[in-house]
Amino acid sequence: MRPYKYRCLDESILLPFLKKNVFSVIHRIIPYGIPANYLTLLSIIVIWSCFLYFIGIEIPDNKDIIITIFSIIIYVFFDHFDGLQAKITETGSPLGEILDHFSDVFNGSIILYLFFRILQIELDWIFYLAIWTNLIAFTVTYLEQNIKKELYFGKIGSLEGIVLVLIILFSFMTSQGKKFWLEYTVIDLPVYSILVLGLFIGVIYTVAGSIKRLQHIPNSFIHYLFTGSILLSLCIFYQISWYVTFLVINVYSADLILKSMKSHLLDAEIPKPDLIVYVLFLFLIFQSFFENEQQIFFLVYGLIVSGKIIWNITQIFSKLRNFWIWWNFN
Repeated sequence: MRPYKYRCLDESILLPFLKKNVFSVIHRIIPYGIPANYLTLLSIIVIWSCFLYFIGIEIPDNKDIIITIFSIIIYVFFDHFDGLQAKITETGSPLGEILDHFSDVFNGSIILYLFFRILQIELDWIFYLAIWTNLIAFTVTYLEQNIKKELYFGKIGSLEGIVLVLIILFSFMTSQGKKFWLEYTVIDLPVYSILVLGLFIGVIYTVAGSIKRLQHIPNSFIHYLFTGSILLSLCIFYQISWYVTFLVINVYSADLILKSMKSHLLDAEIPKPDLIVYVLFLFLIFQSFFENEQQIFFLVYGLIVSGKIIWNITQIFSKLRNFWIWWNFN
C-alpha cells in the first residue's frame, strides 16, 4: 500500500463561497478533539434516520418537510466539516476517505427519495431512472479516480444539486409553491420531469467529461452501464416494488464503487461489476419452472450483494483499522 495522499480537483461553483463564508465559519464551534470520522458518522445517522422515518409516512405535511430540510442541511454541513476537521488535525486517511465518499453513494439516493416523497411523485419508473442516473455519475467518478489517482468533481455536482433540492423543498411549504410543483405543467409534462431531464443531462455531461479526461471508456464502465440498464429495465417490466428496486439498483452500483475505492486506496485488483446479477437473469429466464414471484428473486439478489458489500467493508476496515482515531490530542 502506497503512502496516503488525498488528491482531489473540485471545480464546484458553490463550494468556494460556502466553504469560506459558511462551512469554515460554523466549523469553528467543533472541538479540536473530535475525530473527523465521528462527524462523518453523524451525517450518515441523520440522513438515514430521516429516511427510515419517511418510510412510515403516507402523505408528508409541513412538519415532515421541515424535518427533511433540517436533516439535509445537517448532513451537508457535517459532510464538509469532516474534511475540514481532518485537514486541521492532520488526520486524513484512506479509512476516512472511504467512510466519507462511500456513504455519499447511498445518501445521495436517500435525498432523491425524500425529494420524490415530499413532492408526492409516484415512486415508479421516473424515480428509478433518477436514482440510476445519479448512481452512474458516482460510478464513473470513482472509476476515473481509480485510473487517474485523482478525484474530480465538476462545476455542477452533488452540492449544487442538494442546494437546488433545498430551495424546492422550501418553496413547497408555501401554497403557491405547492400548487406550482403539483399542478403546473410544461408541454403537458409535470414540472418535476424537467428536473429529472436536467439530472439526466448533467450525468451525460459528467460521463462525457470523464471519458474526455481518460481518453478512453473503461471496460468496467461499459459492462456496468449495459448490465445495470438491463437490471433497471427488468425491475420496471416486472413492476418490482419500489423498496426492492431501490435496494437492487443501489447495491449493484455500490458494489463496483466500493471495489474502485479499494483498488485505488489498497492497490487491490481491477474493479469489475458484480457477476451474480447474471444468476438473477437466468432465474428470470427460467422462471416458468419456479412458483415464486419474480420479486423474491430480486430481493434475494439485493440481500446477497448487500452481504458482499458488508463483507468487503469489513475487510477494508480490518486492513485500515490503524487509521481509526478515538480522540484528537493537542
